[in-house]
Amino acid sequence: SLSADPIAQGALAGAFALILFAAAWHKLSEPLMFEAALDAYRLLPSGFAAPASRALPIIEAAIGVALVVPASRQPALIAFALLMALYAAAMAINLLRGRAQIDCGCGADVHLLSWALVARNGVLALAALLICRPDSARQIDWLDGVSLIAGVLGLYMIYLLFDELLRQHGRIAHLRRQPQTQHLRAKQHGLPGSAS
Repeated sequence: SLSADPIAQGALAGAFALILFAAAWHKLSEPLMFEAALDAYRLLPSGFAAPASRALPIIEAAIGVALVVPASRQPALIAFALLMALYAAAMAINLLRGRAQIDCGCGADVHLLSWALVARNGVLALAALLICRPDSARQIDWLDGVSLIAGVLGLYMIYLLFDELLRQHGRIAHLRRQPQTQHLRAKQHGLPGSAS
């Protein structure tokens, strides 16, 4: 099957690794920003945000390295799926609390929480689990190598494009909510211009 094909499996695992490397880089390059984003989730006990914000990018990078090494790929895929599920759960909890205005902490730019982000991480976790099986034993030639590299880069570019669409959609939705929120606050306080 496609999920057991070594090229398809390697392409997906390589794309997952690039996602983790980029995420770890953003967190390490802006440690205070990521710590603030993590603290804003209000899921960790007081004082835990700082050590957690330093540990998470190291964990992401370690899983990324394990994904590109064939011998450690299977457990790394499980670890990747668990990490994505953890992130999705943290986002979902805050969305259910009505806290969609906080940054997800996913990268350098502000990326507001949304159910689309939860779904994105869920899809990544599911994809990792679907290919978490021994690949079929077949001879790999140079053309397979080219296909593997093209597959990794192609899948990663698709992810980046989709992620940017989610980011822009979140910004537009936030801007649309602002006038409604201001109107409701004005109405509650009886300010001029609050009449419907």
